[in-house]
Amino acid sequence: MAETPLPHKALDIDLKAFFKVHKDLPFRLLGRQVNPAHIRAEDTSVVVRELQADRLFVHEPPGGPAEALMPEFFMDPPKLPQLLDCLIKPLQAMRNLQIKVIAVLIYLRKGAYATFPDGLTVEGFEGLQNHYQVERVLLWEHEAEIRTGALRALAPLLLLWEDNPEETGLALVREGIRTIDAAGFTDEQRRESLALLYVIGFRTFAASALRVNFGDKMIDVKQTETIKEWLDEARDEARVEALEEGLEKGREEGLVLGRIEGRVGKARDLLVQHGTLRFGKPRRKTLTALDRIPDEARLDSLAARLLEVETWDELLALQ
Repeated sequence: MAETPLPHKALDIDLKAFFKVHKDLPFRLLGRQVNPAHIRAEDTSVVVRELQADRLFVHEPPGGPAEALMPEFFMDPPKLPQLLDCLIKPLQAMRNLQIKVIAVLIYLRKGAYATFPDGLTVEGFEGLQNHYQVERVLLWEHEAEIRTGALRALAPLLLLWEDNPEETGLALVREGIRTIDAAGFTDEQRRESLALLYVIGFRTFAASALRVNFGDKMIDVKQTETIKEWLDEARDEARVEALEEGLEKGREEGLVLGRIEGRVGKARDLLVQHGTLRFGKPRRKTLTALDRIPDEARLDSLAARLLEVETWDELLALQ
């Protein structure tokens, strides 16, 4: 099975849920040894184009000043609008919270890229310039610690570095499961680590292959925040966009009709998006069958069951 691209936003949602229970990892990646009991993870009210909600990791040591990290995760180097958001958001959060907020760009894989930005220089008239710099982590430089040391919780991300995942990836899945089981995590940390491993794994492997390797751990994976946040945010986003479409009609009947049609259309689009990630591009016959489903709840139900089947036909048979 050919590798299916993993959308940045989907991976971002999963990683923020994962780091919520491994609160000390962003600090450890920067060489800081901190007590997890002194860290809390919280969502900010900073809203920009790139993301609906950002997660801060606030460190409040006894007797010391509070500070926070705001990590951003990237499979590939960010384009200029994304980079600008990474610079703006910590400043907005710092103004709102009245504590120091440090931005961290965490690059997940090296790929074919030679440079990984850690800031931006704006040059103006006659040599005038502003320079903005943030912390940067190149995750592959921490491979030894991820495999055997203090960063073992990040073992699921080793799959992202494989050149031939179809040949060696399942062995890494098994290695990741063993590493997670032996790491001494709490039950919540273990479940979220397994869920992240599963989410990254199903971009390449059939559900049947993953189920064989995960065994009874699948029960825990399906109940984790990592999976639930991804599906919940997708549905919430569809409802917000549908409301905006309805408002543009300008009349009450247009609002009602727009909200209903918009929600159904967005729910269908999201099902096709996540289904394509899971099964590949749907055939015309499949798209026609999806167009005939007029009920948002039925489309949401199919989206929630994507992990239970392996083909579009099997999914449509569940309705």
